[in-house]
Amino acid sequence: MKLGAWIHEHGLSLDKQIALAAGSGLSTIRSYTLDYAERATPALKRTGMSLFAGIHVDASALLADWRSQVRLDELARYHKLGVPLEAICVGNELREGGDEPEKKRFTARLSFNLANVLATYRRWLDEHGYTTPLTYAMEGIVFDREGYFHEWLWPLIDICDIVSLNLYPMDNAAWFTFGAFEESRRFLCDPRVRHDRLTCFEWQLRRALQQLAQVDKPMVFSETGFPSAVGYQIEGDRLVVPESDTARYGEAMQEFINLIRRVDADYGGRIRALYFYEWRDNLYHPKIWNVEQSPIHVAFGLCDRFGVPKFNLREVLAESLAAG
Repeated sequence: MKLGAWIHEHGLSLDKQIALAAGSGLSTIRSYTLDYAERATPALKRTGMSLFAGIHVDASALLADWRSQVRLDELARYHKLGVPLEAICVGNELREGGDEPEKKRFTARLSFNLANVLATYRRWLDEHGYTTPLTYAMEGIVFDREGYFHEWLWPLIDICDIVSLNLYPMDNAAWFTFGAFEESRRFLCDPRVRHDRLTCFEWQLRRALQQLAQVDKPMVFSETGFPSAVGYQIEGDRLVVPESDTARYGEAMQEFINLIRRVDADYGGRIRALYFYEWRDNLYHPKIWNVEQSPIHVAFGLCDRFGVPKFNLREVLAESLAAG
């Protein structure tokens, strides 16, 4: 299982961050758009890292006319970058009904229309002799209450070469409003809370892998992780600055990676890669103040906002690998 991350650009160059990520033991990065991938390409070539590429899909336009979301020019340009492509991810967390937590849905119309886009891309790739896997990054709303994929997901799963999941050991309380900082503190500092949340996460992961094993589909963690915050301060009018417990964060991260490796081994190594969200704390994430009201997004970095690792990442990865 390869380990990678999404690396945002605010305030620090991609060149320096990618070099540090490679030196810390990561071997791949995620891109959500082509323009970002093109900026990252020189550093990827220097470090020998691979790319989990992304093509943007607009959910509203997809529902109106799926053909409007076919971008064969981007597909071709990705293959001219000259870097190894782990997969091309067509869309990320598409929603019908808006972004408010209780209203967002991944519907049958989204599933069927996106499957048409991926089928078009697969034909183009086959015609041009490319074997690059295609995928879509799904969030938790694709599961029913029993942890099964909604039945209308299966045409999309069938066309995906890899099934990608944005899956976190977090419930709604851990995501939304400023109360999420207290939930983060409890996860890091209270062994019982951490155990309970990791148990729920393991249950959902195993349920997903059971279903994917039945159709022989590999999986990627297209996003995962958890925040390091145990509190916060507000600087000026709106800048939310996390207060982190980096020692407990490193311990929890090692436990988390060990859990994933153990479950992966039980399913024959079906998980191909894991992408942390994210490499560095992002105090300017749009979800902090938008309709989702998720200020905890400031604290997901493996590094602080200045690019300093919160723990010895290479050591944790090495110990986790040995444990797996």
